[in-house]
Amino acid sequence: MLSRRRFLVASSLTVASVAAGQRAQQSTHPGAPINVSETSSWDAIRAQFNLDPAYTHLGLFYIASHPRPVREAIEAYRRKLDANPFLTVERSMFEKPEDSIPLKVCNTIASYIGGKPNEIALTQNTTTGLSLLYHGLPLKAGDEVLTTTHDHYVHHEAIRLATERAGATWRRIPLFDSHDSISAGEMVDRVRKAIGPKTRVVGLTWVHSSTGLKLPIRRFADAIAEVNRGRDAKDRVLLVVDGVHGIGVESPDIVAMGMDAFATGTHKWILGPRGTGFTWAKPDVWASMRPLIPSFTSFELFDAWSKGKRVETPARADWFSPGGFWAFEHFWALPAAFNFHKRIGPARMMCELFG
Repeated sequence: MLSRRRFLVASSLTVASVAAGQRAQQSTHPGAPINVSETSSWDAIRAQFNLDPAYTHLGLFYIASHPRPVREAIEAYRRKLDANPFLTVERSMFEKPEDSIPLKVCNTIASYIGGKPNEIALTQNTTTGLSLLYHGLPLKAGDEVLTTTHDHYVHHEAIRLATERAGATWRRIPLFDSHDSISAGEMVDRVRKAIGPKTRVVGLTWVHSSTGLKLPIRRFADAIAEVNRGRDAKDRVLLVVDGVHGIGVESPDIVAMGMDAFATGTHKWILGPRGTGFTWAKPDVWASMRPLIPSFTSFELFDAWSKGKRVETPARADWFSPGGFWAFEHFWALPAAFNFHKRIGPARMMCELFG
């Protein structure tokens, strides 16, 4: 087993060599248009970032520098908004569904993760996405949310706040006793055995930010599916995943992993604009939930409000995208980040850049 100390030392040496390569590339003009040839080598890819060459940047998993295509997309939308803010926002969001940029953003995300656009809510970050999920689920007194001792503060807090408001409870279990004795089978077995008759949600983190441990989400999903085979639909257990440290560095086939809901930001490994993220869930999960914030992306809700009617259909993903006026140029530029990733290729991202 590779100890955490050895992992950190090896990683530091690797990133230091990367930084040295960046310093050597400073003669590359950062404003030149990107093309296919500029993603053909890692030196060319590194040149897309305006990182300060005086530092060895070990914290890009925390919040990433915008690569050139993202910077240019943000700037292009900023110019449009500054030139005519009213018409730009109206035409890009509220006039015709076929011209809606948020819908186009959802299409781009869906194409990347293997889902459908109408299964995606746009959020500002993982924290918002997890909060929308846990507070939106129909938890009630007597229900339980099961999670682990290894999850992030915001995951635990989203669960705590939601269960307190609903009169439900939550419980944390360790997935392992020591990093020297981690077993995928044992981790799955511990969760399976900890699920009780009152458990309604299992909350997990795909890749742990503190250690880099990647959970076998597909195996957890299969184990929970086995539990659900003996339960009524109203008592089934949902699997909610914090995916922010996996998306962009692990396989993009996220929907195929079998979870019920997935929350993430896109300002880390996706290299997306700061303040952007999304939440994906199965349609029946969205339909069971209660929205918390008025949405600006649902034409159906706005039409019902304008006519003084109540929407009788089940809730959908776009009901959960928080409304209000955001930094639109950042959100609208999100496809540029996904396209940059696709141009590099997920396999290269996993095996070469982060391997």
